[in-house]
Amino acid sequence: MHRRVSSSLLVTCLLASLSVTCALACGAAPDKSDLRASVESSADAGVDSAPPLASTDQVEIVSGVPDHNRDPAVVAVRIGSDALCTGTLISPRLVLTARHCTSATVDAVACPASGVQVLGDRDPSTLSILVGDDVPSAHLVAHGVSVIAPSGVTLCDADIAIIVLDQPVKIVKPLPVRTHGVARGDRVRAVGYGREGDGQAAGTKMVREHVRVLSVTPSELTVGEATCSGDSGGPALDETTGEVVGVVSRGGPSCEGLGVHNIYTRVDAFSWLVDEAFAKVAGLDHDGATDGGAPATAPPHGTKQKPPSDVGAACEKGADCAAGICIKDMDGPYCSRPCGTGDRCPAHYHCQPVTGGATASACIAVP
Repeated sequence: MHRRVSSSLLVTCLLASLSVTCALACGAAPDKSDLRASVESSADAGVDSAPPLASTDQVEIVSGVPDHNRDPAVVAVRIGSDALCTGTLISPRLVLTARHCTSATVDAVACPASGVQVLGDRDPSTLSILVGDDVPSAHLVAHGVSVIAPSGVTLCDADIAIIVLDQPVKIVKPLPVRTHGVARGDRVRAVGYGREGDGQAAGTKMVREHVRVLSVTPSELTVGEATCSGDSGGPALDETTGEVVGVVSRGGPSCEGLGVHNIYTRVDAFSWLVDEAFAKVAGLDHDGATDGGAPATAPPHGTKQKPPSDVGAACEKGADCAAGICIKDMDGPYCSRPCGTGDRCPAHYHCQPVTGGATASACIAVP
């Protein structure tokens, strides 16, 4: 799932379609990264010196790979009969998503805002929550009963909303929300139901891992991956804990190509909104607790749930891998990811120079 954001932050792809097909969902490039596991070897703090160069097959811009139930708490948000966004269950009763998925908006959004961007709120009952790896076979599990969102009339720096559900979703475990922000250079995992590229269909949950955070503002973060219609509202997940750190807001100018970016609303900047939502659903089921055992009066802060990765999985080419790198090994090719100083490999992998693509070093399995 590639997603992009123009430097001018004009998101015609996003808000334009949202009013009709939720294209606003120029969503989050799926990114899966849980590879930050620390390694005991000091060599993994950087690139190992003087090893033989490994051969790779790489792709610089990847649409992602099928999620295959790696991220069950990431759900599809169907708007009316055919519009689509992505969301994340942060409680059996709450879905975190983008505000432009829950409101009627102008056709194009540029930031900073020059005028009103939010025209009104959608009827929450038209928001359907689907659980599954693709929309056609997904299970309808709940509808919206209300929406909690910032009160302003612009989306810039505030494109976030929480859908309160008419019944608890108990078949998947919710994800925790992180209370502190990300920093430039951090890596996140992106997941969404958006189109895999310009002109392609939406509806399959895709994941992209080890996506680098390029810049951070007090309310937003930018990553170097493009999104597409259907991804809006999808999460950026901390690659070591699984916590939600961002919500896809906009991207462009198209879904694929060089120089594209995604912009996410930082969840930690709206911790008050999350607290308000949890307070609203506290005790709705008269049991005082969520499925995960955390009090319904507070989000499940502190939960550590490392997202699964496909590092080490069999592959034929870079496009088969969530981080876009397939190592050509005599024992068989396997998926890997970039690495370098300050970007450690997982246990049992060393960072070594590679040939065959733009990435200079990748995580190589220890014999």
